[in-house]
Amino acid sequence: MGTDPATPLYDPARLHADVRAANQRAQALPPDPEDLSRPPRPVPGCSVCLTLAELRDAARAAYDRSAETDANVLLRQHRRQEHGA
Repeated sequence: MGTDPATPLYDPARLHADVRAANQRAQALPPDPEDLSRPPRPVPGCSVCLTLAELRDAARAAYDRSAETDANVLLRQHRRQEHGA
């Protein structure tokens, strides 16, 4: 099966519709109040938060960015579920 050089690899109309739909979804969602560009802070007095923050710090010290990111994700999830933050 050959490829006709006159046939585009994508349909511009469909691409435009997909982009428009993605923009509408993004505008319909409320902005995330949490600044994801900064690491989450542990809630004072919470041992789980403290443990996850310590894991993150150890990963950062070992230059293990994957483990550092994992700890941040877990800390954010924990804060939302247990502290409503």
